Amino acid sequence: MFVAVKHPLRVLMYHKISAHGIADPLTVPVNHLEAQLHYLKQEGYNTIQLSDLVKYIRQGTPLPEKPVLITFDDGYRDNFTAGYPVFERYGLKANIFLVPTFLKERAADASDYLSLEDMQAMDPRLVEYGMHSYDHKSYKTLSPSEVETDLRQCKEMLTRMGVAFQPCLAFPYGAYPKKNADGHREFLEILAAGGIVAAFRIGNRLNTLPLRNPLLIQRLDIQGNNNFKKFTQLLRSGKTLFGYL
Repeated sequence: MFVAVKHPLRVLMYHKISAHGIADPLTVPVNHLEAQLHYLKQEGYNTIQLSDLVKYIRQGTPLPEKPVLITFDDGYRDNFTAGYPVFERYGLKANIFLVPTFLKERAADASDYLSLEDMQAMDPRLVEYGMHSYDHKSYKTLSPSEVETDLRQCKEMLTRMGVAFQPCLAFPYGAYPKKNADGHREFLEILAAGGIVAAFRIGNRLNTLPLRNPLLIQRLDIQGNNNFKKFTQLLRSGKTLFGYL
């Protein structure tokens, strides 16, 4: 049973957070992140975790008013070193989509990606994890059997590493089969058969509730080289001037 919510679901997509002022399509300076989180709190948005969305989809458990799901792709270490302290300070929730082959065992291992130690240091009440494929190959180019293998390997490796993760998947590059109707349908059937409850593309639009298709949830691409006005416009209505679709 789906429960209607007055406001649409906004899903924000981040990648890297820079403590050194770097700004590019994948990298948001930490002071920009802080301004954005301050705005969300000031405007009465309620951040949710992937588990909240799973409960909404599976059981109809109500979401709060003005729900926002904040997501990070790839599991960069700066999500912990630069981003997490800001979320902790504001008491807001974040969700990180992991590629298990990118993860390291220890923080001392030289890497741009999270270690298991980093993940254990983050409060699970503030940070949850989802899947972002096994090794970041595009689902648009994989065969159906390869997609099945990818999902299985991703789940198996995260489980073996002791990572608690939600049955949620963000498509690498936001890509998936969509031009061929049969391939599109088979892809979604594979996700459902693999236990995926919520899956995310990009799209840059807001999502009406109840969700039209929980396996094709759209996200707003938050880029570091966009100004604050662009952020508020995207948050308010997505890429369309006519509201959300």
